[in-house]
Amino acid sequence: MGQASLLRQTKILNYLQDVPEVSVPELVKLTGASEATIRRDLLTMEKDGLLVRTFGGARCAIRQSLVLRTFEQRSMFQHNQKIAIAAAAAKLVKPGMTIVIDSGTTCWHFASQLKLKEKAPLRIITSALAVIETLGGVKDIEIHLVGGRFRVGNLDFCGPLSSAAFANFHADAAFLGCDSLLPQAGAFSQDIDSAAISHAMVGCAEERILMCDHTKLGKSCCHRILSPEEIDYVVTDTVNDLFSEVPYQVIPAE
Repeated sequence: MGQASLLRQTKILNYLQDVPEVSVPELVKLTGASEATIRRDLLTMEKDGLLVRTFGGARCAIRQSLVLRTFEQRSMFQHNQKIAIAAAAAKLVKPGMTIVIDSGTTCWHFASQLKLKEKAPLRIITSALAVIETLGGVKDIEIHLVGGRFRVGNLDFCGPLSSAAFANFHADAAFLGCDSLLPQAGAFSQDIDSAAISHAMVGCAEERILMCDHTKLGKSCCHRILSPEEIDYVVTDTVNDLFSEVPYQVIPAE
């Protein structure tokens, strides 16, 4: 292996220590190499047992993390869109802020973006283990984990104890996911526990930012999280006529 290949592949492996998965276009931007070269690198590295190729990218070969084991399959759905949404939402975060971060795969990617874009110092309030795993070791990021009843499927805490705990905090902004967004009616969750914890999160925040990919638009769910008037920003990968005359700002993910 040539020196250039070794340096490039080392850079790819180091990058995969910070993110759950990476796409070929991201690696092209990271290394400056061509797409064909990156694909050859990934093939070689997979044969060496260093990573596992995925549709459009790669992930670490060793998967011991509970977060990775739980979120990996869900993360693959609309993967590139979720990363783009997370990156656009991270631009709203300034060093020194106190923010609330919800659970879910988009919020997981959002936490990774805060690390990659070096947004510290930050104070973070969350009920999500994925946020702890991603940002817990980052210098100058202070994290407050809100406890309660643990949900292994979401890797988060919910219930009355969680809701009451959020009332003891004040944050500059809350970054949330949702199961459904009806632009003229608001954001919704498919279960009452998730809706309750989301209500508690937004109740302690000055601004409410919703991260939502296009598959959630128009989807039917019955538990409202936020009315349109309670939303400050929606970060999404699709902006269309559904968002005409809404009271919040729509930020397109690039």
